[in-house]
Amino acid sequence: MGEENKAMDYFMGADCGSGSVRVGICDSNGRLLASSVEKISTNNPRVDFYEQSSEEIWTNLCKASKDCLAKLKDVTPAKIKGIGFDATCSLVVLDKKDKPLSVSMGSSRDENKWNIIMWRDHRATKETQMINETNHEVLKYIGGRVSIEMETPKLVWLKNHKKVAWDNAGRFMDLTDFLAYRATGVDVRSKCTLACKWTYLPHKAEQAQNCKAGWSDDFFQKIGLEEFVEENYMRIGQDVKDIGESIGSGLTKEAARQLGLVPGTPVGVGLIDAHAGGLGTLGAKIEDNFGREIPLERRMALICGTSTCHLTLSKQPYFVPGVWGPFRDAVVGGYWVLEPGQSATGALMDFICKSHWAYPFVQSEAEKKQMSIFDLLNDHLQLMKDLHSKSRRIYSKIAMAPSVSGFEQPLACASSYEDAVRIKQAIKEAKQGRPSPGLKPMVFNKLWKGHIAFLTKDFHCLPDYYGNRCPFADPDMRGVLTGLSVFNTSAKTKSSGIDELAVRYLTVIQALAYSTRHILESLEAAGVPPSEALFMCGGVSKNPVFVAEHADITGRMIAIPRDKETVLIGAATAGACAGGSYKCLEDAMKAMNHVGRVIKPNQDPALALYHERKYQVFLKLYKDHMAYRNIMKGQPPQEGDTDQCKVGCSLM
Repeated sequence: MGEENKAMDYFMGADCGSGSVRVGICDSNGRLLASSVEKISTNNPRVDFYEQSSEEIWTNLCKASKDCLAKLKDVTPAKIKGIGFDATCSLVVLDKKDKPLSVSMGSSRDENKWNIIMWRDHRATKETQMINETNHEVLKYIGGRVSIEMETPKLVWLKNHKKVAWDNAGRFMDLTDFLAYRATGVDVRSKCTLACKWTYLPHKAEQAQNCKAGWSDDFFQKIGLEEFVEENYMRIGQDVKDIGESIGSGLTKEAARQLGLVPGTPVGVGLIDAHAGGLGTLGAKIEDNFGREIPLERRMALICGTSTCHLTLSKQPYFVPGVWGPFRDAVVGGYWVLEPGQSATGALMDFICKSHWAYPFVQSEAEKKQMSIFDLLNDHLQLMKDLHSKSRRIYSKIAMAPSVSGFEQPLACASSYEDAVRIKQAIKEAKQGRPSPGLKPMVFNKLWKGHIAFLTKDFHCLPDYYGNRCPFADPDMRGVLTGLSVFNTSAKTKSSGIDELAVRYLTVIQALAYSTRHILESLEAAGVPPSEALFMCGGVSKNPVFVAEHADITGRMIAIPRDKETVLIGAATAGACAGGSYKCLEDAMKAMNHVGRVIKPNQDPALALYHERKYQVFLKLYKDHMAYRNIMKGQPPQEGDTDQCKVGCSLM
């Protein structure tokens, strides 16, 4: 380790995702020095039931911690000045002796092992509907409707269907808060977890100067959980603190032994995993086009993985229909958080690829080249663009040339069977000295602008295959893909299949970007200050086509963090604040968040016009899709269902 690092402080971040636990160690500059990962299991006993084990998670997290420490000879346990936790928003149930208590409907011997209802579990559908039908005031702080992913529907389900667990439970905890409790022995809840997933209102508690005032007695009585009111919220949280506040006396002797750390190591109040991504990115220094620092409330974090979580901060609350929040103090104290999002991002990209008939060809080719499928498709899109550009020049020559010996190559570049027939006829006529009326000079110039985006001219998509999280908050919304044909179905070749799959893949990426633009415009329409920079992190943010399309379509600069593991850095930032290395969380963010590169929108006017036209089609697809549903419900078409696009849609 270099001399410049010897005086630095070091911090540990622990992250529990859906399929693994990860531990990382970073320095006070926010540079990740080492990390380790351990897989965790999921029990899926029924459709839409997903369960995990808190004991397994803690055991594997401890393994990852020790393994991570072993990778750094110069960073001893005593040099770790703080630890922070983040996790999925899953519900942990413990009995009155803090032992796991089963949430499963099974009857196996190890039933009590499965004591976590995962965030993705959809068993509480009826309970979610019942809660939303109350139209209670607290719901306006979570976007007007409780989500099935949140904890209150799960709690109602437990009372209705798992009475043994309900009666014998000593604590109901968000997974993040459980990890901090296991580490310190002190039951402190995070404002992040409670505000975002439990209907807790931090601003009410602040006004009353009493943590328990953040809970609404009336709400819990209306949804049938009056026991919480009667017991003064003992089981769901009486001590609620800001992210990064120090908990108790730090690590207990037992937890320190298990983690390989020193007893008393400060532990910071944790946060939800997606929010940790925001904490690990939004504080970085970034300037606008005029050299001015972009303020925190004009930044948005996009944590892009299986799904996408958008996070934006503001000094005052904004109520936006279909958008989760506003949550007070859910990332940085004193700020309100709005949390729009997309139900499927990486999951949708995977689905589009794996469900296509050419997927085996693509998978085999990617394995041969030792690259990911997405990287292969990105390269293929560039190849298709280059071939189209070359074809554009050749086609013009074909149309004008009295003889075209050697110009048969364009046939390999045809974008459809019909194109191939038309080009073949043009070649034949050109060889006979008769210019083809179907291939006039410059026609292809109008169709092709030399950018991969134009490959999707005839393809359009709604990306809501898993429902719409924002701005419609409609779990029944479904995906749409238009522009399909029977091209080459009689001879499914490897080359034609990869072409078609690559275009579908790009169409979906663009649809996700149009969806983000839709979210941005919905926020701005509600008065939220415009986001000037989008901070993108998570696995999908490593995809250069995904990033570039978002920059071009939203018109915003995209900031990519210097370090890839921003969620771990966010958790470690909470630990650094708890350890006293920084005066406040904002100072810790400024020191530990860094931008690696900035991608700015392409300024080509033709590209901007193209995306504007496609965006209008995107909006029209939504309106049409909703009209179709109404028709099938027997409702008459609504006025405006057949509105035309706002932008002239003549063929380019």
